[in-house]
Amino acid sequence: MGLSGCAVGPHLSAPNVAAPKSYNAHSLFLSSSRQHIQWTRQQAKSWWSLFHSTTLTAYIQKAMKANPNLQAAHAALARQQALVLAAQGGLYPQIGANAGISRQRALRTGSNGGQSYRIPGNLYSLFLGTLDISYNPDVFGRQNDLIHAAKARKTVSLAELDQTEVFLAADVSRAVIQGAALQAQLHAAQKITTADEHLLKLLQQEYRIGDQNLQNVEQQAAQTAAARARIAPLQAAFAASRHALADLLGESPNVPLTMPKLHNLQLPAHLPATIPSALAENRPDIQAATAELKVAAAQADVATANLYPQFNITADIGKAAMTGGLFFNPFSTIWSLGAGLAAPIYNGGALHAQRRAAIDQYHVVSDQYRSTVLNAFREVADALRALQGADAAYTQQKRAQISSGKALQLAEARYRDGVTGYTDVLDAEIAYQQDTVKAIQGRSQRYLDSVALFVALGDGWQPTSGAVPHPEKTSPSTLNHSAGVPA
Repeated sequence: MGLSGCAVGPHLSAPNVAAPKSYNAHSLFLSSSRQHIQWTRQQAKSWWSLFHSTTLTAYIQKAMKANPNLQAAHAALARQQALVLAAQGGLYPQIGANAGISRQRALRTGSNGGQSYRIPGNLYSLFLGTLDISYNPDVFGRQNDLIHAAKARKTVSLAELDQTEVFLAADVSRAVIQGAALQAQLHAAQKITTADEHLLKLLQQEYRIGDQNLQNVEQQAAQTAAARARIAPLQAAFAASRHALADLLGESPNVPLTMPKLHNLQLPAHLPATIPSALAENRPDIQAATAELKVAAAQADVATANLYPQFNITADIGKAAMTGGLFFNPFSTIWSLGAGLAAPIYNGGALHAQRRAAIDQYHVVSDQYRSTVLNAFREVADALRALQGADAAYTQQKRAQISSGKALQLAEARYRDGVTGYTDVLDAEIAYQQDTVKAIQGRSQRYLDSVALFVALGDGWQPTSGAVPHPEKTSPSTLNHSAGVPA
């Protein structure tokens, strides 16, 4: 026990990666008043509830129970927990028992004129029972290092499980949002096709009575055919989104699934932005990278401990007798006690090379850790910028849709009054169709970018009164990183 203080190893520590004061170099501004950034340090959970969709929440809850990838991650964590217990068992004495009975004939050797010959011996039985104890004192800390490595691998599995949950919730959310957007586009395409068919019938009637020329009729026929042609690809894409959702839910693609209406999905009013110094507490990939560092450091310690002797203490006590009655006689007791030492003397430098390789592996994992942290900062910065871009784009796309819709109504009214020609109606109709699709895509992109921000920040977020406010005293929709955030 006193020698346990002789534990050796480089005892490598995690590198220090300084958190920046801000994610972006310049200010970010959300033009819409429906969303604003809220800074927080807290651990994030159940961010999908901020969309206020019972359908989305139900699908995510089902995926958390039935998705095979998530179930595999749970099994991997259970395996690592068992391996930790197995490694901890190496610190304690190992006790085993042996019992047996055998029937044998012995051979006796005699001599006759210098020539050997064998005389068959008597038959006898042998009753044997022993209790075996062995103990390997962890003098140089090798077993403890193995335990540290096993615990670190368990932490890696736990972080990977968290990451799988985050990605699963994000994938389900994307599938639902994209499905709702495709459903809205399909509905809009069907409405446009119906309007085109109505206008085509009107032009054909006017042509028959001589109030319209054939060119306008053919142009509208082409426009109507093009509108019909857009429906089938949208139907296929919508079906593919349902198939993808079924796969995430652990179901076959023939299972009927309903998608919520795009307008029923509420845009999250409060968007979390974990400050950079607290991001490592929320990002599962950073937690996994930190645990991988501990694994590499423990393996380097194990490689160092392998350079030193290993001790072993053994003890056996039992009974051996040739009859059952003698087996319980005190005189049939057998025992042994021993201690051993195994030390490497010469192995061609293999152990030293293995130690250098383990330390080099730690440096590899260390650089990967730094890369993971920097990538996390980059992903949050990208998500914030994308959110700003989607917000600004949708604001203009919605205005364009409203204006083009009014222009189409005016063009149709002027056409019915005979003030303008069919070409103006056709141009206004094409513009309205394009702006409608862009508005739907822009709206869904805002939802998707909100999901991307939740994922970039770790596990999502739920608003509480303990959130950390941003130091800027400007509008709540203004996000000024350049001023910095308290660490």
